[in-house]
Amino acid sequence: MAGGERNVWIAAASGEQRWHTLREAASAEENRDERNQEGWIVLEGGGETRSGNGSYRSRRSAQMRQPARLRENESSRSRRRGGGSSGGRRRGGCRGAVLSFLCGVLVIFSAFLAGMGAGWYRWGREAGPRVELSSIEMPDWIEQDLIRKNIYSRPAVSLQYVNDIVVHYVANPGSTAEQNRNYFDGLADQGQEGGTSASAHFVIGLEGEIIQCIPIDEIAYASNNRNYDTISIECCHPDETGKFTDATYQSLVKLTAWLCDAVKIGREDVIRHYDVSGKACPLYFVDHEEAWEAFREDVKNQ
Repeated sequence: MAGGERNVWIAAASGEQRWHTLREAASAEENRDERNQEGWIVLEGGGETRSGNGSYRSRRSAQMRQPARLRENESSRSRRRGGGSSGGRRRGGCRGAVLSFLCGVLVIFSAFLAGMGAGWYRWGREAGPRVELSSIEMPDWIEQDLIRKNIYSRPAVSLQYVNDIVVHYVANPGSTAEQNRNYFDGLADQGQEGGTSASAHFVIGLEGEIIQCIPIDEIAYASNNRNYDTISIECCHPDETGKFTDATYQSLVKLTAWLCDAVKIGREDVIRHYDVSGKACPLYFVDHEEAWEAFREDVKNQ
């Protein structure tokens, strides 16, 4: 190729492409005018440009040689491609939002199931009433001597269901069932200045007599935060040890087993006041765990 010429690969707006010889001797202005008039652009440098003296000059970017109209078209295509990327990011953002929403729903559902499991005691075990408590008739071996309705010992609040039978001792050695019943009834006379609240559904005396003080479909003030779902039995004892007489013990076994069956709970659903609040009541059964376990077995076998 002559010293003042070089071949370049060019393209027209129509899509036609071919080799074209540029004259190095011509000025840059003439070459640009020639290409612009014909609608051609340089696609690639076509190798180094060699001058007449044999030296080489580096290529120039074909993009810089494009006419302004074609550069604008290329820029427009680039923007459209960029818009596609933005749309992809938007779609990715939507997928992320949906995934976050589903994760949130899963967390809420898991918390719901956990709450159901943790709340089984209240919403499952306490899903009563299992039996209409007011319909239960007392056997003739229980003496009914109900105390007066009052805010201190018989508030007449409905007991909807029973989950456990709670055993107590009166903590007043040598006192009788009747004396303890009368004590509960006398709390009604405290007046507005009174501050003692106590009672029990049943009291078992030293001779094994059983007095019912409060209907079993009402709460008694005996077992702290378990008053709302328990039936309480107070037991008399002859001395400070809290050990029951044999007659008291046998009546306690009989009454407890009967109550479990009447209110339709298991005979194992029998606890001490101690198991509710930590109070040493009934004292003998707290001090002698083996005696308590023996009592529970006797109830099961009654």
